[in-house]
Amino acid sequence: MKILAVIPARSGSKGIRKKNIKLLNNKPLISYIINTAMKSKYITDIVVTSDSDEILNVVKNYGVKIRKRPYYLAEDHVPLDPVIYDAYQWHKNNFFDVDYVITLQPTSPLLSQNTLDKAIEYTINNNFDTVLSIVDNTHLGWKEENNKIIPDYTKRLNRQWLPKRYKETGAFFISKKEFISENNRFGKNISVYEVPAEEAIDIDTPLDWYLSEKLLQRLKILFVTSGNSKMGMGHIYRTITLADSLIGNQIGIFLLDSSNYAKEIIENSGYKYKDGTVDDVYEIAKDFDIIINDFLDTTNEYMNKLKKLNRFIINFEDLSISSDKANLVFNALYERFNVPKNHRYGYKYSVLKESFLIETPNSFKNKVENLLITFGGVDLNNLTLKTIKSIKNIVLKKRLQVKIILGPGYNKLESLLSTIEKFELRNHVKILHNISNMAKEMKEIDLAITSNGRTVYELASMRIPIISIAQNDRETLHTFARYNEGVEYLGIACNVKEEDINKVVLDLINNKEKRFYMYKNLPYNELRNGTIRVKEEIIDNYWRWKNGKNW
Repeated sequence: MKILAVIPARSGSKGIRKKNIKLLNNKPLISYIINTAMKSKYITDIVVTSDSDEILNVVKNYGVKIRKRPYYLAEDHVPLDPVIYDAYQWHKNNFFDVDYVITLQPTSPLLSQNTLDKAIEYTINNNFDTVLSIVDNTHLGWKEENNKIIPDYTKRLNRQWLPKRYKETGAFFISKKEFISENNRFGKNISVYEVPAEEAIDIDTPLDWYLSEKLLQRLKILFVTSGNSKMGMGHIYRTITLADSLIGNQIGIFLLDSSNYAKEIIENSGYKYKDGTVDDVYEIAKDFDIIINDFLDTTNEYMNKLKKLNRFIINFEDLSISSDKANLVFNALYERFNVPKNHRYGYKYSVLKESFLIETPNSFKNKVENLLITFGGVDLNNLTLKTIKSIKNIVLKKRLQVKIILGPGYNKLESLLSTIEKFELRNHVKILHNISNMAKEMKEIDLAITSNGRTVYELASMRIPIISIAQNDRETLHTFARYNEGVEYLGIACNVKEEDINKVVLDLINNKEKRFYMYKNLPYNELRNGTIRVKEEIIDNYWRWKNGKNW
């Protein structure tokens, strides 16, 4: 079975000057369809036919046969049929005959070899005379009749219930040789082959060009992350937020040592995942351009194996020595002196959930009315109970409304409820569990008491003055609470007494000027721009690495 691909490439394109040889994502447009044809398992030979010496000089570098089109086939009014027939006859007379002739358009740069080969198989296996490429074009349409615009449908329905409609893409036109003539390429037994929407773009306008270039620049990005009762869900939520910000690229998620709850969060966010061990990562990572590790510290063995794959590696919150092997490291919670060139430290690289960007920051109120207490997903030290006990008298005296938000791992609810009842706080305290939209719950909050993790950044983005207590040694390394003047940092939990909490809460409630000073000094704008800043760093640094740039 011999198959000839004919690529017609006339000069004089009107919408985009010199379109066929113009650089699309740094390669001549016509090179994409040539490379697709060359990769095909079935195409025997390729002919580019053109009236332009400039085009033919470009394509001769690709090892294809070139046919200088006769002058009478170069006019604007000449259709494709005689052009394809001329190229076929020229090839037959000078080289060899074939069984099928496929017309491939240079304006379809996104057509994949896989799709093309499947279409060829479909044609041969079903003995079709002709097969054309189509794309789903089902929609509510309108048409013009007798100078009037009228509906091109019988009943208005949602798109999924409308009768299927397709349009030709022009990407390929497969014909048996006997049906190739000066005025025809259709046989009697005709069929169509549907191609994916992104492969159906036919470049005719600058907008088509822009979309094609963006699609060609899509990256395959693998997130390797983890979420469980011990680690919490922060890494999972950051993965989702970053994946959402990188929409349009091909996203993969691999879970290490993750709970069913973490898996549910991923699924409910619209992503598929695979799970397994560290050893499984290496094989999966081969299919991706960028590997993003978001599960705290990595090991030398893990990073060395990833480096051998020659992929761009990004680590989040990795304090290990092996983090220096990554191409890029983000640490929003930790800062250090003498920062390596590939490290990005500090709150400016925080990744907030989209809900915090949608909600507007709180306005300052002269009087504290609403207090928030939240200590993450587990609260191993039961700081929630310690805090409510320490401020019980303040709550009653100042008639405060207290909102307590508990995570899925909190297991001291009985003692918490007992304390609230004991001190007659039930009319002042509202307890919430497993909140999906923290930003919404932070609206109207005047003062918050929390641990020293990512919640500090979330509160700061909402311009809420913060009292922070580190839950463990690792949280003491989070420097934002220590140095930002919008936060009162009390130190590590084991050293914080109830009277310490009582004293600072009372001081901030009574000292409006101090609280306003804290409010003004929270860098909410920088925090809200963190996700886009991280995204730009990822994309820009990847392409610099990919193109061998060191600037």
